[in-house]
Amino acid sequence: MFNTASRYTRRVWELGLLGALQHAWMRFYHELSLWSQSFWWDLMSRKGMSDADLLANTTRKWSSVDALLDHLAARPSSSFLLRHESPHETNRLLHRDYPEHISAMLAAADAICHNELSLQGQVFHFPGGIDWNSDPVTGLRWPLLYRGRFLQYMYSAKRPTDIRKFWELNRHQHFVTLGIAYWLTGESKYVQAFNSQIESWIQNNPLRRGANWCLGIEISLRMIAWTVAFQFFRNSAEFREKTAKAFLKSLWQQADFLCSHLQSARMGVPNNQMIAELTGLVIVGTAFPEFRDSTVWRETGLRLLNEQALAQIHPDGVNKEQAMGYLRFVAELLLMVVAYSRRGALPNNPDLEHALEGMLDYVCRSLSPMGTVPMWGDSASGRALGLGKNKNFWDFRPILSAGAVLFGRPEWKFAAGRFDEEAFWLLGFEGLDLWNQLEACPPDGNSLAFTDGGIYVIRDSWLADTDMAILRGGIYGMGGEGHCAHSHCDLLSFVLWVNGQSVLVDSGTYTYHGPWRDHFRLTAAHNTVKVDDSEQALADTYFNWRQIPEAHCVNWTGNRIKAAMTCVDHVGFTRDLSHPQPGTWNLTDEFTGKDPHSLEWFFHFSPDLELELNVGEHKLTVIRNGQPFLTMRLPENGLRFQVRDSWYSEQYGIKKSNYALYAQWHGILKEDDGVCFNWQFQLVDQKSLLTG
Repeated sequence: MFNTASRYTRRVWELGLLGALQHAWMRFYHELSLWSQSFWWDLMSRKGMSDADLLANTTRKWSSVDALLDHLAARPSSSFLLRHESPHETNRLLHRDYPEHISAMLAAADAICHNELSLQGQVFHFPGGIDWNSDPVTGLRWPLLYRGRFLQYMYSAKRPTDIRKFWELNRHQHFVTLGIAYWLTGESKYVQAFNSQIESWIQNNPLRRGANWCLGIEISLRMIAWTVAFQFFRNSAEFREKTAKAFLKSLWQQADFLCSHLQSARMGVPNNQMIAELTGLVIVGTAFPEFRDSTVWRETGLRLLNEQALAQIHPDGVNKEQAMGYLRFVAELLLMVVAYSRRGALPNNPDLEHALEGMLDYVCRSLSPMGTVPMWGDSASGRALGLGKNKNFWDFRPILSAGAVLFGRPEWKFAAGRFDEEAFWLLGFEGLDLWNQLEACPPDGNSLAFTDGGIYVIRDSWLADTDMAILRGGIYGMGGEGHCAHSHCDLLSFVLWVNGQSVLVDSGTYTYHGPWRDHFRLTAAHNTVKVDDSEQALADTYFNWRQIPEAHCVNWTGNRIKAAMTCVDHVGFTRDLSHPQPGTWNLTDEFTGKDPHSLEWFFHFSPDLELELNVGEHKLTVIRNGQPFLTMRLPENGLRFQVRDSWYSEQYGIKKSNYALYAQWHGILKEDDGVCFNWQFQLVDQKSLLTG
């Protein structure tokens, strides 16, 4: 009690009596406002939405909701997002060209009927039915507080667990799987599962209460999934009799709420959440022109989406968030909008299309020999629609195959390899025909610098056994000091493939909550250098960063990138990565400064590799499948070396062990005469090894 009194006395002394009274009044007013809003929306949610209320929010052409449902059922499928008219023809082609996809989808739909869901690579069972307000990992039940109260709770120290799996569950992307399974088979079990889960969700998530009304991005992704599921269930008599009315009412409420709570209207720093919110408005506004406000949703979404695409994407296609997982998420969102516009359902959006084309070109150039991309920055493994959740998230070829058709890019077809089933669902038979007409050819040139985004790609060729490296050497993230939410301490870090095999990897993300959060996003989790035990940037609250550094290119020749940054205590760090011939990579790290300093190197190796360290010979042997694969020549500058156990996470919430090489040096740096450390990666000559 005395501590509280002392704190308030000190606060009055700091603000003055008038300032303290004003502060107290603002807090009281804020609490009163929250209480009154909570009371009002509690009454509104209990009252519910009548048929007359729903019809009043349409274009008033229908005498009843049943008449509206008749109209929606009669509309062509091409007026919805996935342009598939004939289940018979689609089924025939899927069984011919994508047999594994159709069997996997039906198996997933059957599991959903038994309340078994795969969320971010983990399978969860809900034998008693899904509790939409409980965390699927811990069982913790999130409180049904009014939205303003819940935001306070979520961003406070009281929040006990990660909320990502919970939100993944409530995005309802598994409804799309149920809808397609019903449309292709006509089996009623899929309608029954959909009806049961929709009814349960609506009943247990009253308007503006709880976690599921908290963030616009979650509402938007749920709306997109509902819209696509409706496309496939709308002709089901069982759905229409039991659930359709409540479905339309809730969908309207969510879109109406989202339009008045856009993040872009209240935050100055753009991010992927804004693009997700706006895409949801565009999709629902386009798919349901029967809603009175659909034009406002659609036009507002498109206008702001064009602004955000320019604000969030560099001219060279690199996403300014510097997070490759969110680049995929944004590209998937924009692909849906562009696909809709190409069929005439939306106006042409040249700026949006240009931004998307740049992103996909960056994806093409970043594809490794294994078809994956590097895991720069944060990723929650989030998908826009979720049709390919059973695949490796870091294989971006599905979006590249859709882009090849939309933009007529033969080199993207070459890189993608096949017209992915996700692209087929989005673009339909016409997309498949255009794909077949496109003549694949390799991209012009091998290496490329994305100077705006600070990403440098070195590769030998577009063959499967090529060498390749990608180095990050630009700005830290988006928004500047105090922001850069999804960036990691990975400047001058690089990833490496030799002879088509992954060698050095980014460690990934793993989680957004708890002590493991920093383990994966700080300097030691990346293939870079730590100076004086200091992080490249200081992690702040709510994903943000302080004391943000910046790197820049010193020299680029196509097979060599030299980039530099200034570290703590004005230590200059220059990294020179060169590739003189296939199988050989040279790395020179140079440091300048003054006074004694400590340097620490981290090299994280692919989980399928083992390491043998020979300190006496200054050599690390990399073992693959029991055989020497690569030798790493180590500097002879008096470093200490150690092979350490590390962690690697390519799927949110899942981590596995790998090995890392750690090196440390203590010494005196000079401003005019840098200290250099030379490393070399050399592919083992397998023929010589066998003859020897």
